[in-house]
Amino acid sequence: MELSVVVPVFNGEAFIADSVARLQGFLSERVPSHEIVVVDDGSTDPTPEVLRPLAGPRVKVLRLPRNTGKYGALKAGMAAAAGGCRVFTDADVPYDLEALPFIADLVSRRGIHIVVGDRTLAESSYHAGIPLLRRAATEVFSFFVTLLVTGGLFDTQCGLKGFRADVADGLFPLLRDSGFSGDVELLYVALKYNLEIRRIPVRLQRSAASTVRLLPHAAAMVRRIATLRWNWQRGRYACDALRRVSSQAYWDRPE
Repeated sequence: MELSVVVPVFNGEAFIADSVARLQGFLSERVPSHEIVVVDDGSTDPTPEVLRPLAGPRVKVLRLPRNTGKYGALKAGMAAAAGGCRVFTDADVPYDLEALPFIADLVSRRGIHIVVGDRTLAESSYHAGIPLLRRAATEVFSFFVTLLVTGGLFDTQCGLKGFRADVADGLFPLLRDSGFSGDVELLYVALKYNLEIRRIPVRLQRSAASTVRLLPHAAAMVRRIATLRWNWQRGRYACDALRRVSSQAYWDRPE
């Protein structure tokens, strides 16, 4: 299978059926060898009832017994995915779907380890329709994350990222943060293993209300980000599979 699209959702009754239908319609035309993996992250609204009839040959539906957070759901979805390229997107599928075959091509045909959407790239179209406070909070958070953690990766939080299957299998089980700051942890670990990361522009097409609450979530994110180097230094992200994937030990190779 070429492509798995993993969609974590929490209390998405109002839009998740439309999101799945849009993905199915597009992928059937553009990437026939695909699956959609929807992970219900312990929703307390009728989302499970909406998802149940959507399950089929191309749509896997997973139900977590309790709300674990975005990356808790993503870890479950990536473990269940079978595609050679595995992409996750937000449940409202906010970005132009043309990104999906582009990511699949970069991963499957060019061997890129990780592809990340970056709303700061010149070709991106994102800010129209986004509330000013949300934009400002995102930019401030991204500035400090770039300064402290991820160097030249200016947009850690974009909800569109793709992975080669072997990279996803090695990377996601290592993650300790199940919430929104899991994006930062994921990229921090990827950078420490010197994985190849390609940034691509994204075009926002629609936007549901964010479930991130600025003050409480920001404080929790900062606390968790502060532990990344500590965890790395103590071997908590050790993974032989990722070492093999990223190895460039040219001096050990036969001539």
